[in-house]
Amino acid sequence: MRAFQTAGWRVSSVGLPGDHADTTAFRTVVSILGDITDKRVRELAVERTLIAYGRIDVLINNAAIGLYASPSTTPQELFMRLIDVNVCAPLALAQLVLPAMRKQASSTIVNVGSVAGTVALPWAAAYSASKAALHAIHDSLRRELHATSVHLMKVAPGIVDTDFRARVLAGEPPRAVRAIRRTVSPDTVAAAILQGIRKRRKTVYVPKIGALFALIGNIAPGVMDHYLANLIAGEASTSSVFETHLRSEKVS
Repeated sequence: MRAFQTAGWRVSSVGLPGDHADTTAFRTVVSILGDITDKRVRELAVERTLIAYGRIDVLINNAAIGLYASPSTTPQELFMRLIDVNVCAPLALAQLVLPAMRKQASSTIVNVGSVAGTVALPWAAAYSASKAALHAIHDSLRRELHATSVHLMKVAPGIVDTDFRARVLAGEPPRAVRAIRRTVSPDTVAAAILQGIRKRRKTVYVPKIGALFALIGNIAPGVMDHYLANLIAGEASTSSVFETHLRSEKVS
């Protein structure tokens, strides 16, 4: 948000109470507190933005939640919650803003996916599935709106240096994954999104090496299988890690 504020944009933001960035320093921020999966919260966000600013130039679908579990152990109720946040809410918001956007000379919808949406991660099966679904919806919407003034941009970050892992629905990533230090900062991601909007890019990878990671997953799946298997080799399976987490949750 700060990157856009610094660039002179007027911003609306939606977030859960306690998770919201401090907006007190920004007089031009419309801040809505609530669950993005709540239809009324989404409608309120769009209504208040249009009242305050008269238009919506860019929608950035960035809200998401994680879940660390293998596909064989992913609880259905947590999977459905994750899909609701990561897939259904972004689509619903896009549908809400499109009537206003279609009336403008230009506008942009940004969907923040993930490299994990291209390369399925065995320790985060539901998360990968949700981002793959978001990618598919994004691509379909881009093709639907090809002849209109609405531009679509997909963002595929790698590991972003936030407390995302501490706020997942359940589970933990493998130790080797937790030890990865090649991360990007939220500011770097925000700057890449801002630049991508200005240049009307179709896809943005942050860091750029993520494009190579996705390419290898597509053209050499055997190589990617070997790499990911090595990341989880020599330790308890993701299922046992996940089950231990669930037991500790029940005890507490």
